[in-house]
Amino acid sequence: MSAPAPLVALDRLVKHFPVRMGLGFSRAQVHAVDDVSFTIARGETLGLVGESGCGKSTLARCIVRLMEPTGGALHFDGADIAHLGTRALRPLRRRMQMIFQDPMASLNPRKTVGEIVGDGLAIHGIGTPAERRRKVDDLIARVGLSP
Repeated sequence: MSAPAPLVALDRLVKHFPVRMGLGFSRAQVHAVDDVSFTIARGETLGLVGESGCGKSTLARCIVRLMEPTGGALHFDGADIAHLGTRALRPLRRRMQMIFQDPMASLNPRKTVGEIVGDGLAIHGIGTPAERRRKVDDLIARVGLSP
């Protein structure tokens, strides 16, 4: 019996940014992510750790396709998503998420936790407002907080 396919698979993923020099001609590139390969199985969690500026956020943005990789292969649940357009990515984005370490940079302090959690459900059109509220309350209770 063969092993199940990984949920996420990167093979030599690359993201380079052109550097403008002189009269606007691009002659150099910043190698933000260069030749990264790994897999993540269903149920696994991956934490990216490294120095500031080493490419962690850029790699995460490429994986969830907020940025298009310059090269390499990127598969999600067996499908090649490296160059999919926005419309094709929309249903997949319900199943992807980056969580940044610094909550002050990630969360809007003017919103309640319930509003922040509920925004994702509303953006993807999941449930009615009442159903979303119940789902948010359940999720908040599951992590030990009072709704």
